[in-house]
Amino acid sequence: MSSEEKPLFLQRSRADIIASILENSHGGSRKTRLIYRCNLSLSQFNLYKDFLVESGLLKVSRREDGIEIYETSEKAKIFLRDYKKIKQMLNNIEL
Repeated sequence: MSSEEKPLFLQRSRADIIASILENSHGGSRKTRLIYRCNLSLSQFNLYKDFLVESGLLKVSRREDGIEIYETSEKAKIFLRDYKKIKQMLNNIEL
């Protein structure tokens, strides 16, 4: 396999992971769905969840059956908007 055929693996930044969790929480989501959609381990998810809840970016509610639902806050929507703008600007820079 030549170097041109090899897939490019990039590590995600903390901001990328946070954005992924917040984007996938829009409209409400269960923990398992977020773990799979964001490609995180349970321990990784719990670290980010704690940070996001404490920061006011992620809201946690409990349904009548006891299942926790995670949803983005208004503050998170502002963060995502700004994050996407910055990401777009960085993608437009030619190196």
